Amino acid sequence: MKNFIFITTLLLSINAFASEPFRVMSFNTTCSLCNKGEFDKYSKRKHWIVDTVKRNAPDLISMQEVLITPQLKWIQKELKDYRLIYFRKYYVLRFADPALFIKTDRFEVKKYGGYWLGPSSRNIFGWTFALPRRLQWTRLLDKTSGREFYFAGSHFDNRKENKNPSAKLFVKSFDHIDIPVILAADTNLKPDLEGYKHITKFYTDTFEAASEIEFVKNADTNKDDSCNLEKGKTFPACRVDHIFTDKKNLWSVQKWGVDQFKYGTNQKFTSDHRAIFADITLY
Repeated sequence: MKNFIFITTLLLSINAFASEPFRVMSFNTTCSLCNKGEFDKYSKRKHWIVDTVKRNAPDLISMQEVLITPQLKWIQKELKDYRLIYFRKYYVLRFADPALFIKTDRFEVKKYGGYWLGPSSRNIFGWTFALPRRLQWTRLLDKTSGREFYFAGSHFDNRKENKNPSAKLFVKSFDHIDIPVILAADTNLKPDLEGYKHITKFYTDTFEAASEIEFVKNADTNKDDSCNLEKGKTFPACRVDHIFTDKKNLWSVQKWGVDQFKYGTNQKFTSDHRAIFADITLY
């Protein structure tokens, strides 16, 4: 009886200090020069990108492949309830991939920063020469609970010589952090790859932890339409976009979702990636 009372009291205490659930989104939007005839022009797709965000109403967004600052600023103007965080140290190098959007009525940005994905802080081209890749992070205060945590976003290179070391660098860079951590990213890592397996030693894949899986759609689609079009056709093995939560802290995942909406007269996807989201609670 005493054990029952203790456990009940403990559970009630945990729930009393739990924050309200919040929604995290990761969305690779496909850069404006990457259409290759498969997608509508960016001048159309930018409206669909914004609509995808507004329909799903995430509190935190990690957005990838917004190519240049003016495109990012246009999206920010349409998403007035969010604060935008991205790399802008130098006027000639304002790096919009990744970009973080923070819902200002829920979270306060305490500080932010980031680093290049390479063998040193000065190497922006990776371990094997490729396009610059970066991880961007924010330290946030949840106004509903008073809890602080890190929210990070990234876009790993698709070469194994770069994406696997990127995974290890991410884990190492937050190893000393004593508050919760979320990563939302296009990692280019399927669940059977080395880098994914390394991350999931220390972080939970919200897809695997979710109580419910939702497919948000307005057309005749199937589960395999949740895949990145260039990465294979079998869901969920095709997944390269992930939302991870650290294993040091207690989280619950109420829902993991993928947006399969199609737009335009030809009913095309907005991007070669689907936007994903997770509804999570930090205890």
